Amino acid sequence: MENLGDLLQLVGWPEEAQEYYLRAEGGVRLVYGSESKRCQEIVSKLNHSKESSRYDGMAPARPTSRLGFEVAIICALAIEADAVKALFDEQWDDEPPHYGKAPGDPNAYSTGAIGSHNVVLTYLPSMGKVHAAVAAANCRASFPNIKLALIVGICGAVPFVPDTGVEIVLGDVILSNGIIQYDLGRQYPERFERKDTLLESLGRPSMEIRSILQKLGGVRDREKLSAKMVAYLDELQREPELQASYPGVTHDTLFGAMYRHPNTGKTCQECGCSGELVLRTRLKKRIVQPAVHLGLIASGDTVMKSGEERDEIAKREGVIGFEMESAGTWDVFPCIVIKGACDYADSHKTKIWQRYAAATAAVCTKAFLEHWVTFAAGKLYYSN
Repeated sequence: MENLGDLLQLVGWPEEAQEYYLRAEGGVRLVYGSESKRCQEIVSKLNHSKESSRYDGMAPARPTSRLGFEVAIICALAIEADAVKALFDEQWDDEPPHYGKAPGDPNAYSTGAIGSHNVVLTYLPSMGKVHAAVAAANCRASFPNIKLALIVGICGAVPFVPDTGVEIVLGDVILSNGIIQYDLGRQYPERFERKDTLLESLGRPSMEIRSILQKLGGVRDREKLSAKMVAYLDELQREPELQASYPGVTHDTLFGAMYRHPNTGKTCQECGCSGELVLRTRLKKRIVQPAVHLGLIASGDTVMKSGEERDEIAKREGVIGFEMESAGTWDVFPCIVIKGACDYADSHKTKIWQRYAAATAAVCTKAFLEHWVTFAAGKLYYSN
């Protein structure tokens, strides 16, 4: 290895980041000497970072205060937060000084770094949009420079994308390009009418979010995202306490929307559910690598456990998944929902897939952040 320039090219850093560090090369060699042990240690650490794949750009410095955080990740369940935290590249809470929080903020946080971003992980006290709204508002008070909030975790999936018929199987990830608050409306004797006027509905995402989602909708960037997800999922599955292994094709069962689960207190196996299964081509071909689906997601305080209602709302609103938090955070932060499909939002709901779905959402979050470029504290961080 002739110099740091060769090393930076080897680890695949962008040209701008290479230039930034090459400017410091002279200073490093001047202070430590080209042949000194300290200089060799610096080069060794850079080389190790390539092997561990801990970044795809410049690693962020530890923030000096809460003002240094620009990305919030919000999770409602412990299994969701565990999967996200396991993918932290740095754990800022492990050493002082600790960042604290604003007076009166009841939230619990974990701080760290994912790739080139300093992130704050926010734990919700419970599910639902009210808890999410309160937590987001308090997070905004404690971390006023947040530019992006990622609502990460599990959701119920619509098994076939409206209009296109694309299959969604358990473990796939839904990346939202908009939110429908489907339970806000007027209940008439014969029908429910959702409030969807300009002043009553949630607005569209920011231009910055729409731009990054447009990029990720392209073939090449979608392929890169999927490849990174596979690598990070393998990393998570090596940690036995997360229990993030793939449950198996035989446990991914989809019944017709009209067939109802006979006993809510027992599993399908215990009840002997015998309804006709819906054939899915991907599962038949054993294509189980988690896919990413961009689309609208329905948010409300109701746990969707009806195949008939699921399909009716999906057809009417064009949604591809159901969750319970994002409607509460939407007006507080610029938001993207990243959620893994753990069930089909029908009466056959099971918890078997929750940990795996939480893991796929977490790895998608890390892969997504490698595409998100941010300006923080006056310093430019580069992402591929």
